[in-house]
Amino acid sequence: AHYASTYSDHPSNKIIYADYYSRTLNAPYPTIPTAYRKGIDYSKTAESQDETNSMWHSMMSDKEAEDGMTQKEAMLRGLKFGWDNIFASEGGANVEKLGQGLHALQDAVAHRGVKTHDHLGVNLKSLGNLYNDAYGSGYEADNLTRSALIVIDVLNGKKSNLKDGDTLDLKGMSSGQMTQFLQALLKQGFQGNIKTN
Repeated sequence: AHYASTYSDHPSNKIIYADYYSRTLNAPYPTIPTAYRKGIDYSKTAESQDETNSMWHSMMSDKEAEDGMTQKEAMLRGLKFGWDNIFASEGGANVEKLGQGLHALQDAVAHRGVKTHDHLGVNLKSLGNLYNDAYGSGYEADNLTRSALIVIDVLNGKKSNLKDGDTLDLKGMSSGQMTQFLQALLKQGFQGNIKTN
């Protein structure tokens, strides 16, 4: 969770305190402030909020929007970035890549490919997007996270414990990644139907 949030977002102290106070005001019990931890090299994500790294958050820069990128294209690029990191995480052992992958997948749901100005600017669209981040439904992001962790388990040869009717969200996964996952699932003895949209 830490690598998917604090590490990947690399928030400034101003954001850390604003987040803490906003959560404290709305919480029925005391909250613990976000904090950087000793022993973690955060320099790799120091430029996390720069527009050049907008794909880390499944967004697009204002310049990319001006040049014609659509929100859907930005979201799909972020999903690809997320799955690429999940598959490069060495079965979850590389927590930095795992965290960045999970963060990008979750942000695809939270941000839906918006441009920077519509997320961080001082305007009504930004306010709506920030509200969605804080109070929007978490079901889709939860299922993407769960799906990614099941993919890692299956690739590691662990039992997936999929049940009849389970739905995995694998949107944005490349065909090569999908093949690798399905082969590992079948090798595990999976017998059932797989439906795709």
